[in-house]
Amino acid sequence: MEVNRNRGEKMGDFPGFEARVGPFLRGELGKRDSEEFKRLICADCEFFTSGEDEELECGCYHMLMRLIDKGYVTLEQLADALRG
Repeated sequence: MEVNRNRGEKMGDFPGFEARVGPFLRGELGKRDSEEFKRLICADCEFFTSGEDEELECGCYHMLMRLIDKGYVTLEQLADALRG
């Protein structure tokens, strides 16, 4: 198993994701909490405004959701990559 040297580093470029990812990684929230999950994924997008037009979804959101749904990437992997 590969050791992640980036654990504990901050995701300075993605503060919205960083602020929201904890409950998902701990299993307290999941994709079933669709509104919270969307806020997690879209938190750092300049086009997303929480509370306004949250039903709108861009192509990047759909691509990322497909990768997650098909198991090509996990939230843990995404969090690790964003720390690097």
